[in-house]
Amino acid sequence: METNWKTTGELNTFFNLTADRIVAEGTHAERRTLELMASAARPFAPGAAAALNDWDGREVARLRAFGIVHGVLVRELSAPAQAGLLAQLKPSSALVLAA
Repeated sequence: METNWKTTGELNTFFNLTADRIVAEGTHAERRTLELMASAARPFAPGAAAALNDWDGREVARLRAFGIVHGVLVRELSAPAQAGLLAQLKPSSALVLAA
């Protein structure tokens, strides 16, 4: 599997910052991010992906699933897939518009 260490590092940093926000505000505050993560992780860790995206489930189950999915996406996702996920995760306000 090809690796782009810069993209992997950016993705890991994004997930670490997401973890900080989850600690402060809970998983519901990061619902969009967790749903995108679950979708990307489904082929590698279907159980954790399902738990991460189970909004009727317990918070503790989503927290545990977040840790598992975070690791899976940093280790198992291909470089192009990581770049695509990172593009989806970054807020649109981070994009620079050229005239």
